[in-house]
Amino acid sequence: MVVAWSRVMAEIKENILSPWEIETFIENFQALPLDEFGTKKWFEHHKALMLLNQQSILEISSMREESVKELFISFQKIPVLIYEAIQIEIWKHKVFPLLIEINDEPSNTFILFSVFYHEELSVSLLENVLYHAEAIETMNDCIIDLIDYAINNVAHLLFGKKHELEITDETSPCLQELLEKWSELEFDIGIKCISILRYLAEFADNLPLCALSRLLSTHDLPYLLCQLIEMKPWIKLINGDKFSYNGKWEKNDSSMEEKISKIEGQVWFGLREILLNPICSSYYEVTEFRLSQFLKLQKFLYEHVLDQIPPLLDLRRWLSYLNVTSQTLNAQRPVTVEIIPEIRTAIMEKHNKKWKRLAKNQSKTLFTKNIDEIKATAQILSESYDMNKIEIVDGKKCFLCKNTANKRCSKCKEAWYCDRECQVKDWNNHKDFCSKIESFKETND
Repeated sequence: MVVAWSRVMAEIKENILSPWEIETFIENFQALPLDEFGTKKWFEHHKALMLLNQQSILEISSMREESVKELFISFQKIPVLIYEAIQIEIWKHKVFPLLIEINDEPSNTFILFSVFYHEELSVSLLENVLYHAEAIETMNDCIIDLIDYAINNVAHLLFGKKHELEITDETSPCLQELLEKWSELEFDIGIKCISILRYLAEFADNLPLCALSRLLSTHDLPYLLCQLIEMKPWIKLINGDKFSYNGKWEKNDSSMEEKISKIEGQVWFGLREILLNPICSSYYEVTEFRLSQFLKLQKFLYEHVLDQIPPLLDLRRWLSYLNVTSQTLNAQRPVTVEIIPEIRTAIMEKHNKKWKRLAKNQSKTLFTKNIDEIKATAQILSESYDMNKIEIVDGKKCFLCKNTANKRCSKCKEAWYCDRECQVKDWNNHKDFCSKIESFKETND
């Protein structure tokens, strides 16, 4: 009994949240209205979402039971995450510019950044939960809102959109930092939305007919995915060096030249699933224009791509068939009832012509210069920004083989390894550094 209890306590220490905290947070998880942004209640809500996201990432990375996912599904809280993401997106474009107009520049960035970051947290949890097919069944009609939201954010990766506020020579450093963070978060959200669209394509058989029609007929998802393969927004060149995005921009070394990134793999899988699924063909007519776009994919299906993603052989055969037949595949579309996205419409109608009043009310909290209020907000968020917890979920690489690592040196706590074998092999290189770190810590204690 004592041994069993010790194991339970050890497992709890390795978690961000205890099992009962996870259940309580998710069971009581409700979207707060725009009127409450910046209040103590909202920051408590933000903190809970951040901790749940960290716990979810930890469960996935350590390949353990995904309790966060299970509880979001069983309590049917996925629609709340969708609502949260859309509400913040509306706030950014309707309220934030008015806040700057009324208050000029912010005195600090962390309070406003927390609101921006709230959207990214919601999308991150959606990405984690929607990996599983059973999550589709709990979304009901709000899946239409999710489809529109994800498509718009992926389109932003390709074609961009201007913020209502642009950085100029006169922009204050504080506001400039905030706008740059806004752009970074929007890019990351767009990347996560690629994964969400891939999962929707993979689970097309489970989607309601209105959702399938929305993806294919309204938004032309296959064409959007083709554009992603061609433009590759997750790759950029800086001074002749190639960088790839994987949560952050990393410089490619020679070993990565032919390696397919995780993001590109998501796009290819999404294309394969949506184009080869017989159910989807009923909603998607391969017109002459679409045919020309699909045939462009052939030049990207190199042998090294097929070696890394063997299921793409089926897609290449399908493309070859299109090329040989030189004709479009016409499908008679079934009659479907189109559902209007409810979440965005409801929020916009509720606050129609009230945006300026909302901005004036939020100025009191989001632009506060009261030191006590700022300290109180920082205190609420301090637990979720605990560096020890962040280190647990932040992807570390093995000091020796560079693979994902989840163990670290027990002495200096600075070196990370994927397993005991790599740690032993690297000891001769690490021991001097380890001793210096220990001595430094002892001196500064």
